Amino acid sequence: MLNHINFIDTHIHLWDLNNDYPWIQNNENHDLKQNYLIENLMNDAKGLSLKKIVHIQAEISEKNKIKETEWLQKISDSHPLSFPNAIVGFVNLLDSKAEKDLEEHKQFKNFRGIRQILKCKDRKNDFLYNELWLQNFNLLKKFDLSFDILIYYTQYKQAIDLIKKFPSVQFLINHCLWPEESLDDFDGWKKAVNEMSKLDNVVLKISGFGEWKTNWSTDFISDYIKVAIDSFGTKRCMFASNFPVDKFFSKSTYQSFWLAYMKIISKFSHTEINDLLMKNAEKYYRI
Repeated sequence: MLNHINFIDTHIHLWDLNNDYPWIQNNENHDLKQNYLIENLMNDAKGLSLKKIVHIQAEISEKNKIKETEWLQKISDSHPLSFPNAIVGFVNLLDSKAEKDLEEHKQFKNFRGIRQILKCKDRKNDFLYNELWLQNFNLLKKFDLSFDILIYYTQYKQAIDLIKKFPSVQFLINHCLWPEESLDDFDGWKKAVNEMSKLDNVVLKISGFGEWKTNWSTDFISDYIKVAIDSFGTKRCMFASNFPVDKFFSKSTYQSFWLAYMKIISKFSHTEINDLLMKNAEKYYRI
């Protein structure tokens, strides 16, 4: 069944360690310390009907952020399926050169938006409370860019304030609103998801379970996926692998994630499945 269902992976990372990734170099997980190139992804996805992919910035060293987009665009230009079909890069919105950086990113035709990771438990260092960062967020509106938002679910109230200030910006919640701490607070995570779903300019990516729940199972993630889809609906959710991060943390195969996802949504209508696996990604990432 799996090899006949078309799907888009909305959250993958590629890296060539020659380009410098401090978070990988400093990580205790030694499996990360190897190149993960387009050939590696194609090998992992072998036999599956993977039609398009979205590349999310892989925390390359800040000095190489434009180089990452340029590198990815070259890969896309020579790939038979134009992988990656969309590129979400990095810009530091606290940087005085943020506008110039966005202009440089925009030179590349597959560039769609940015991600600046906002996960923070210390209000003093939380960009969502930083006036300069919020002021520079206007640049996304100026350049017609989307924002991939990765936060702890406990930050949802401040995130809602941000999202309400920028109704014309498309927000894409990463990794199911990062429910790691929901093991002791499932209702708190569920409330956060439900509250964020009330905003029209927000969609949710279902992914990232293997990074924090290394022994995940289909039954385990099905509870989260049910809440996600019940809240956001089949028109505002999409799926992703978070490869190779989930691969290296959970020792899981690419097929295992997609088999689990497809099993969980197997009773949905053909239209709903196509929206969740293809159409929503095409719409929100403009691919």
